Amino acid sequence: MKEFLYFFYLACLFFSFLVGFINLKSLKSRQLSLMVPYLFLVFVQEVCIYFFLKANPGGRTGMVYNIYRPVTVCLFAWVYYHIPINQAARKSIVWIVSIYLFTMAFIFLFLKSITVYNSILSLAAGIAMILFGILFLFNYFDVDNDREENKWMPVIWITIGILLFYPVVNFAFSFYLLILLKNATIKGIYLYNFIPRILSILMYSGFAYAFYLCRKKI
Repeated sequence: MKEFLYFFYLACLFFSFLVGFINLKSLKSRQLSLMVPYLFLVFVQEVCIYFFLKANPGGRTGMVYNIYRPVTVCLFAWVYYHIPINQAARKSIVWIVSIYLFTMAFIFLFLKSITVYNSILSLAAGIAMILFGILFLFNYFDVDNDREENKWMPVIWITIGILLFYPVVNFAFSFYLLILLKNATIKGIYLYNFIPRILSILMYSGFAYAFYLCRKKI
C-alpha cells in the first residue's frame, strides 16, 4: 500500500508536469510557465529520494526539504505577485516572503543545521502558501470583469489545490509526536505520511486541470 500510494503520487506529479509542458505557450500568458520546470524538478527530487532511501534505509533527507520549501514559497510568491489582479496584494506578498526568508536564514545561520529537517520552517512555508492563496481569492472575487475572471480561472484551481493541501498537512505535522505516540496509521502508513500523499495527489491533479484550462482562448 505504501509503495503503491507513493508511485500514484509520483504519477500525478509527472502528469501535472506533462500537461503543463504540453500547454506551455498558454501558461505564459497567465504567468504560470515557471511551474513547469518546477514540477519537473520536484518529480526528479522525489524519485531520487525514493532510490536514496531504498539504498540507505533511515537516511536523512532533511537538507533536501529545507531547500525545497523556500524554493516553493519563492516560486508561488513570484506567480501570485505577477498576476495583474493581485496588484493590491503585492506589498503583502513581498512582506510574507521577506519575513519567511529572513527567519529561515537566521535559524540556519545561528540555531539549527540546514542538514536537519526543520518542522517550524515547514509550517511557516505552509502558512505563507495559504496566505498567497487567500490574497489571490480576495482579489479574484473582487474583479468585476467577465473576461478577467475567465482568464484567471485556472489559478483558482491551483489555489484550491494549495488551500486543500497546506492547512491539513500543517495540522497533521503539528501533531507529529502524538501520531507517533498513538501509532496512528492507515494500512501501516503513519498519518503524517498518508495525509500529505493523498492531498498531494489532489493538489497536483488540480494543477493539471488548471494547465488544461489555460488552453482556452480568452
